[in-house]
Amino acid sequence: MTEKRYELLFVDDEPANLQKLRRTFINGYVTHMAESGKDALGILETAGIDVIITDQKMPEMTGLELLGRAREIRPGIVSIVLTGFAEVEDLIDAINTGKVNRYITKPWSPEDLRIAVRDALEKRDLARENERLSAELRAANERLRTENAVLRREMEVYPRKIVYGSREMDDILRLLRRVVGTETTVLIQGETGTGKEMIARFIHAESARRDQIFIPVNCGAIPRDLVESEFFGHARGAFTGATAEKKGYFEMAHGGTIFLDEIGEAPQELQVKLLRVIQESEIMPVGYHQPKKVDVRIIASTNRDLQAEVAAGNFRQDLFFRINVFSVTIPPLRERRDDIQPLAEFFLRHFSRKLNREEGRLSAASLRKLCDYSWPGNVRELQNEMERLVLLTENAENIGMELLSDNIRSSGSRSDSSHRAAGDLKTAIKELEDAMIREAMARHDGNKSHVARVLGISRQSLLEKLQRITLD
Repeated sequence: MTEKRYELLFVDDEPANLQKLRRTFINGYVTHMAESGKDALGILETAGIDVIITDQKMPEMTGLELLGRAREIRPGIVSIVLTGFAEVEDLIDAINTGKVNRYITKPWSPEDLRIAVRDALEKRDLARENERLSAELRAANERLRTENAVLRREMEVYPRKIVYGSREMDDILRLLRRVVGTETTVLIQGETGTGKEMIARFIHAESARRDQIFIPVNCGAIPRDLVESEFFGHARGAFTGATAEKKGYFEMAHGGTIFLDEIGEAPQELQVKLLRVIQESEIMPVGYHQPKKVDVRIIASTNRDLQAEVAAGNFRQDLFFRINVFSVTIPPLRERRDDIQPLAEFFLRHFSRKLNREEGRLSAASLRKLCDYSWPGNVRELQNEMERLVLLTENAENIGMELLSDNIRSSGSRSDSSHRAAGDLKTAIKELEDAMIREAMARHDGNKSHVARVLGISRQSLLEKLQRITLD
């Protein structure tokens, strides 16, 4: 490997002094000479100068003035002043404030000057290497924190295999197996709580990226003023409060999969940038002037009708075409009732272990009620109900109907429900959703953030549903 040859710039209004400097550093360096501060600034603009050695007393521009402007052009430059005058106090002040690395009084010794340059360059290079290693360590720590958080979240509830018992889910998984081995973007559609993230994890786990990270991101849960930084990262000093460089979700997911949950709620400014990532496989962090390449597989989900959102001008048509390469719709839990029992039993086992409780058994009557219930909150509502039952169950007793939530216990049978909703399923579902929202708002004193968490939807979705209810 060729050793780096540092470039030195000598500035002095006396040509004889310049020649002496050049002879001092004739071996091992690339040298440049200037007889004025103006000429020196021109060289600094075009050459990769590592060290500037300047006389202090020069016409038009002093050495200190030149070095101040030189650091604006090349912030990491090593600066040395040669002086034969009594401006030592000014030079010491310049050294203390970082404007000058050191000063040397005339007459100077060539050997002393060579040692001074060598030591200053070694110090600068060591500082740069420490800064590089620190940045790499910060990036590694940030990635580890992200991966640990993701792993903790996965350990909370996600099983290694999808839990189901219905023909509907069997058909969906059979269809997905045709695309899991590719890099094709997948759009997962379905109501809130149907298990879209579980399907995304299934695709990732069956793909060639299975050993890499999986990053789930809710597109509607991030404040608009933080969206660009959270998704694409930022440089240090890019804005007030950006005290360190930060990687965004896409860079953290490099080599793995990013799951854009509820992409229909992404603001317009994010939609534009997502399109660039899909088309060019590159991101532009805040404060950067050059894009960064990223290698990620994108899986998106939505509970909205994106075609209707495109028609209404709320979602970009070009982005919709990009993410809708392969689309799958997850039916609501009420349309795949054969999944209710295996899911209920899985959650029962999971929360019994998590809460350190003996595992109870659902009574036949309780199981019948669970299977008859319409589950407007889908799998997420069933998950919450099973956690509640584990908390209420004492010892390893059968879980009777009296422990079920009031709305489940008081719900009619499937035949009663189908009779009431005959001919108008959409209206019945809407009425039930509106009733649940009103009940939750009343029960939690109108606390929208709390209600959104209880219902398993984003706060933005809740606000939109409340606005619709008000308009109706």
